[in-house]
Parts: sequence; C-alpha cells; structure tokens
Amino acid sequence: MSILYNSWMIRVRLPQKQKELEVPGPRRVMDLLADAGVRPSTVIVTQGKKLLTKDMRVEDGETIDVISVVSGG
Repeated sequence: MSILYNSWMIRVRLPQKQKELEVPGPRRVMDLLADAGVRPSTVIVTQGKKLLTKDMRVEDGETIDVISVVSGG
C-alpha cells in the first residue's frame, strides 16, 4: 500500500500508536499535539534528529515524530 503525502500539510507521526496525521500548517508544536489528542507532558517531539520545544513552529511540508516518554522504577 502506498501512502500519498501532501506537501501542503504537516505530517505528525505517532509511532507507538501506529498512527499518522496530516494537518494544515504552519502550527506550533503544542497546537499539533492538541490536534492529535496528546498531552504535552507525556511526549517528546522530534524533527529528524532535532528535539522540538512545545512553542516551536512547524511549517507545511515538514514531518514530526511524537514519541511517548515512559518512566518507571
């Protein structure tokens, strides 16, 4: 199966949920997380090898990964 990617959208990948969203940009990371129904305190967001903060702006055509943070003892 082939996935078509719209370069006028932001691709939000959620690997742990095996889910991918496309949303219109530009948007701040915190707004993208809200759209995805993700609590910011439970994840880190990366773009390639770069860590993004919640207030950084993501442009159309870019892809971010939302990684769940797990802590334990």
